[in-house]
Amino acid sequence: MKIAIVAPYFGVRGGREQTVYELARGLAERGHSVKVFTTDRTPSGERINHTKKDERFEVERIKSAFVAFRVEIPLKIPKLSQFDIVHVISTDDIFTFLFAIAAKISKKPVVATVFTPLALLKHPRRFLRPFMAFIELISLISTAISDFVQVKNDIDFELVRKIKRNVVVIPDGIPKYYFNLKPKIDFRRKYGLVGKKIILFVNRIHPLKGPQLLVEAMPEILGAYRDAFAVFLGQDAGYVEELKRLVVKKGVQDSVLFLGFVSEEEKIAAYDAADVVVIPSIGEFTEAFSIVLSEAWARGKTVVVSESRALRSRVKGHGYIFSGYDVGNLAEAVKEALKNPKDAPKVYSWDEVVEMMEKVYYEVYKNLDR
Repeated sequence: MKIAIVAPYFGVRGGREQTVYELARGLAERGHSVKVFTTDRTPSGERINHTKKDERFEVERIKSAFVAFRVEIPLKIPKLSQFDIVHVISTDDIFTFLFAIAAKISKKPVVATVFTPLALLKHPRRFLRPFMAFIELISLISTAISDFVQVKNDIDFELVRKIKRNVVVIPDGIPKYYFNLKPKIDFRRKYGLVGKKIILFVNRIHPLKGPQLLVEAMPEILGAYRDAFAVFLGQDAGYVEELKRLVVKKGVQDSVLFLGFVSEEEKIAAYDAADVVVIPSIGEFTEAFSIVLSEAWARGKTVVVSESRALRSRVKGHGYIFSGYDVGNLAEAVKEALKNPKDAPKVYSWDEVVEMMEKVYYEVYKNLDR
């Protein structure tokens, strides 16, 4: 099949961008002709002048006018008539919205991946909510005109099912090596953490990802477990220095370590060393799936998560959910997780996910002939 994958951003770090790459790569390896259409921008509006070469699939960067985040207007839309399927990854963006319209005009089937529908209406910055209502409107239109919709958790499924019959839950995957890699790094010895109860945070260091909640919870956790130690892995989104000041203010500087962005092998070693993995993301829209959750479960870890939509949908009885984005509730959940670990459920590799998505494409394409 000839498959067009459309995404607002590509070649930058992020869960959605990783989804695009893994899907394109996997489909190409299965013999499909794949082309990714994306903007020539980063999420902050900076131009990307390079295209990452990949022998498996093509990438075409479309010149676009950057108005604001989620409002990147393509200056042209290439002909889509040559493709069998047009798959828009993310419907809450003008770029993908216009491609979906163009595909329907060309009478091409559209598959849409929808992330956390209607969640932007509860954006914590209230002054942005009118703009977010507009973004949710175009997302609803894209969803309605699509031939098939993919969501990534059960709550999103129930919401989309109200307006769309053809909807399916297909998760994100993780690389196969998460299931069997044996790191050469002894994480505990490398960082002097032998004998510690390691509480691991893996994510961008950004307020909406909730690292400050874990820092604020540490005094109470240390009151119950004197050997507790919080380790933060992830790219700084301009928040680390403020977070370090909070660490000092809370008096827990001897029980916190910031390592920044690390290699995959070291990250897996950190998962293996961890006693608990904490994902305290704030807001309904901050996690559409959480690859971190899958990575932690692949390494058999007990998890503590916030009530963010995708997290509470996925974790259910397989971990601990703390309510209200509340520091005290987080501390209680971590203490309970340290005392009573829980078994991890099955998670999927990217190869398995690509196979699921391929079946959707064939079903959509087959139904066109009816």
